[in-house]
Amino acid sequence: AFPTETVYGLGASALDERAVRRVFEVKERPLSDPLIVHVAKPEDAPALVDLDEPCRKAFDALTEAFWPGPLTLVCPARSHLPDCLSAGTSTVGVR
Repeated sequence: AFPTETVYGLGASALDERAVRRVFEVKERPLSDPLIVHVAKPEDAPALVDLDEPCRKAFDALTEAFWPGPLTLVCPARSHLPDCLSAGTSTVGVR
């Protein structure tokens, strides 16, 4: 568990499909309800999201202005992320 802005979160490596599935199981969360990926610092987010240059500039401006904080940015997910993390949406929420 780790603290967030609002609650304590149950977490696991977003890159490990088995660990992600275990979070769904423990939380009794349906696989149709995507998880948010929490990053330690904004510089960690580009490894998770697939953004072109204009979107990356907007992403950077938003994270600089509002992180740390309760802003979740939903972006196209990089292909190496487990599909179950995003409930098959091809996007990922990053905070």
